[in-house]
Amino acid sequence: MNIKNRFLVVLSIILSAELSAQQRPVVKWTLIDSISVPVPPAEHPRLFLTSGDVPDLKKRVSHPGLKQVWEELQEQARKNVQIQIEVDAAKFLMTGDKELGLRTLELALKTLEKAEYDLTVQDVTRPIGRMMVTGAIAYDWCYPLLTTLQKKAFQDQFFRLAKQLECGYPPKHGWVTGHGSEWMVMRDMLSAGIAIYDEIPEMYQHAAKTFFAFLLPARNFWYPGHAFHQGTAYAETRFVSDLYPLWIFDRMGFGNVYDPAQQFVPYQWIYLRRPDNQLLRAGDGQGREPKLRSLLCASYYKDGYVLSDYLKNPGIDDMNKLFQLLWSDPDLKPLPVTDLPLTRYMDFPYGWMVARTGWDENSVIAEMKVNIFNFNNHQHHDAGAFQIYYKGPLAVDAGLYQGTSGGYSSPHNKNYAHRTIAHNSLLIYDSQEQFNTRGDYGNDGGQRLPNNRREPGTLQILLDPANGYQTGKVQASGFGPDLKTPDYSYLKGDITLAYSKKVKEVKRSFVFLNLNNERIPAALIVFDKIVSSNPEFDKYWLLHSMEEPLVDRNITSVTLNERGWSGKLVNTTLLPEYVNAIINKVGGPGKEYWVFGKNYENELPGSANPINFETGRWRIELQPRQSDTEDYFLNIMQLTGKANMQVYQAERIDGVNFTGVIFSDRMVIFSKTSDVIDSSFSLRVPQGRTYKILLTDLLQGTWQVRKDSNPLIPAILVKSGEGTIYLEGTGGEYTFLR
Repeated sequence: MNIKNRFLVVLSIILSAELSAQQRPVVKWTLIDSISVPVPPAEHPRLFLTSGDVPDLKKRVSHPGLKQVWEELQEQARKNVQIQIEVDAAKFLMTGDKELGLRTLELALKTLEKAEYDLTVQDVTRPIGRMMVTGAIAYDWCYPLLTTLQKKAFQDQFFRLAKQLECGYPPKHGWVTGHGSEWMVMRDMLSAGIAIYDEIPEMYQHAAKTFFAFLLPARNFWYPGHAFHQGTAYAETRFVSDLYPLWIFDRMGFGNVYDPAQQFVPYQWIYLRRPDNQLLRAGDGQGREPKLRSLLCASYYKDGYVLSDYLKNPGIDDMNKLFQLLWSDPDLKPLPVTDLPLTRYMDFPYGWMVARTGWDENSVIAEMKVNIFNFNNHQHHDAGAFQIYYKGPLAVDAGLYQGTSGGYSSPHNKNYAHRTIAHNSLLIYDSQEQFNTRGDYGNDGGQRLPNNRREPGTLQILLDPANGYQTGKVQASGFGPDLKTPDYSYLKGDITLAYSKKVKEVKRSFVFLNLNNERIPAALIVFDKIVSSNPEFDKYWLLHSMEEPLVDRNITSVTLNERGWSGKLVNTTLLPEYVNAIINKVGGPGKEYWVFGKNYENELPGSANPINFETGRWRIELQPRQSDTEDYFLNIMQLTGKANMQVYQAERIDGVNFTGVIFSDRMVIFSKTSDVIDSSFSLRVPQGRTYKILLTDLLQGTWQVRKDSNPLIPAILVKSGEGTIYLEGTGGEYTFLR
């Protein structure tokens, strides 16, 4: 290439770079009360998209993957004035039709001025805020056509509506949970503030400062845990709210303002999804679908696994289709979730694990919880709880957050559905216990209400030990030996902090075993230690079910026959020993939601289809017959089909410092006291077959394994945070040496 041609190439590159730079917004940040916030670029449009995105918008409306969305928006525009305003504003961006733009501004202003709301109606702040968004779109997208008088009129309406929001104006509501963690600041006020920033920067400054000072730090605190604390139903309201600032600031040129761990929050719902396409219940609600939250997250992070989960039951409501049009990636390809490991651990601040045997209709799913923190609001008091699904819900979260007495402050919700007694967890009943200072919460024998169940307004309030939001600590977790298709999944937590001073120690260990057996595909072993402050306090181990359980000595069976379900759970109680164990059935008519002498009844709404609800009207209460300060529970639940009349015989095995379970070809060992085993011990393995042996609660470091006095494994590392050894072996005397 000669010098002249090289010069032309370099010049072309420079000119292209300059042109590209001109098309991109200039990125600037500023300080507001010592908080660094982005400065909206000096151009319009800048809300949800910029001028550089308009060519892409023109392609989107005819893209095979989005054409139908655009057509549906136009159809809805004929019925809904807000959607009409937004659709016409988009058309103005694409066509420059001045008459259309003028009509859009006129209609938007009239609509804002006529917008009156009954502020006594619950959640009225949501439509108020959404109306602000509609006005902001018209203002920003049709900005060149605005007159000075129109600008002032729009601004007056934005401030009028903002002052009607529940968070107030300037915003002063809580930012970790509750309504303040929804759209009010992160979408509604932020959108209006960006639109009018050139004329009045005040609203944007309030919203941006609140977001970067309070909302963002809280979310970046919990995102690394790859889960969401307010339950599956409220994730559509709360987590999707987080995604608006993600896209708003990115489209203005500021990139991702969040911890990128945000990408993996929807993986919780991937793992909770059942073969019937519903989700395991979590928090308030009955497992509503992850809709916009999953689609927008998948599109931003180019995550085909999250998209695949969304596509299992796709669909965006009419008021959110615009954002599907603007932000979803129509070219993103789904990836099969079958590529993912069968077990997923959700770390600090949660301590949750979901283990599966597969992804098809015959899969067993088990959820196990420690709850390192309890955020209150729509998170339940369920530290140590578990759920199991196999051919139907077998071990369930009970109660209902709706119905004739299911609202947020209803007797049913406050005293049953939200409380420990409605979950597969542990109760320690002190008849004198008061659960809050006002005395309006009953005594379920369960876990305390952090900070009198007040919502943590800020991350600082959440983290302050004096407020008591920390409720547990994960002592060990792990799965293997194959990380994609593990034989075992193990989680152990100290949940003493979840309870009041009625306890000195509460620990729970879970071991989920994938048995790779078509007849009995899996088992869940749960080992508990409870030390109460008074030996007279009654201790209960709970198992909730949809249908009436059958109790025969130390065996409890739950068999599903309704709604096409066909699963069966068989629980063998090994501790307390049979002579010291009481297993009572609780439930049925008049006792569906029984709490120590009172039924907190609740019926479905009259229009509700009962088949969509799983309220769990039965449970067993296992308790020691003899009163003692220190008690242990050891239970093994085998999962099978209802036609199977026989499961494996499960027996307890004991040594000097361990206890455990042996059944089929599996052995699982726990520390007898639930403390760390830090010294050598021996284990006798029966003759006649090869066993898969899991030892837990071991001190980290190097151990040696001998069989019949001969070295078998000269050195094996017990990892910190796991505390396990897993090996296969035939009959003989095994010695584990430190």
